[in-house]
Amino acid sequence: MKVRKRTAKDYRISRWSGGETREFLLFPDGASYAGRDFLWRVSSATVELAESDFTPLPDYRRFLTPLSGALRLSQNGGAFRVLGALEVLEFDGGAVTKSRGEVTDFNLMLRKGEAEGGMETASLRAGETLRLGTLLPAEAAESETLLIYCYSGAAALRQAGKECVLEVGAYLQLSPEAGEEGGLSLAESELLAIAENTVLAFAWMRRCD
Repeated sequence: MKVRKRTAKDYRISRWSGGETREFLLFPDGASYAGRDFLWRVSSATVELAESDFTPLPDYRRFLTPLSGALRLSQNGGAFRVLGALEVLEFDGGAVTKSRGEVTDFNLMLRKGEAEGGMETASLRAGETLRLGTLLPAEAAESETLLIYCYSGAAALRQAGKECVLEVGAYLQLSPEAGEEGGLSLAESELLAIAENTVLAFAWMRRCD
């Protein structure tokens, strides 16, 4: 299993109508968010307005979680509901979505019919250990890419006798080695929190069969 570390210098930063977006991963190479020709996109955005409208993305499924604070969301004219910190919402990117609240969130977008995946979050105390095979569903081990983002604190990924430290604002990208069968070795991988209030977000993606 390949493990690649990325930090803030590797991110693409842009503005949206309600704040700033840090794009961590856009697949495939050569695709663009503006062109709406990507299969998946993982990002984190600040919501800086008291009320804002989400960009319509009818060709995509979306997953969203506030990393701190809470959002109040209304979709297709419905009543506002509270989405608490680290609570994951899956929804149709074509839904008319309004939000209230100023937060930093974590986003996954998957092209309908062409990509599949999911999202999870975790909050750990210093010294607490988390086994990836326990936290994440079995389908995550079959993904092409698993991204682990550290929003606060710090953690160490331990796998096959190796350790990689993940600091605030950095992410790890896990993928199978070329020719490797059986997917990602999540059952043999664990994260150790090495700082208090370690908040992690996970996104996994693969192309549809």
